[in-house]
Amino acid sequence: LVTGPTGSGKTTTLYGALNEIRNDEDKIITIEDPVEYQLQGIMQIPVNEKKGLTFARGLRSILRHDPDKIMV
Repeated sequence: LVTGPTGSGKTTTLYGALNEIRNDEDKIITIEDPVEYQLQGIMQIPVNEKKGLTFARGLRSILRHDPDKIMV
């Protein structure tokens, strides 16, 4: 769990952690609002409430893809 005010480095911390745990064998999927920058080898899904893709629906969809690691 990573929390903090705007500009405190939450995204940088999470992306750094994802890069550390990333390997060729694990499927890592994120759901983000918004996707701030692309990470190689990680499937990143942007929330789009106008099209009905909320965090809850996105997470249910992610779980159908049999991920090894998830970031919300």
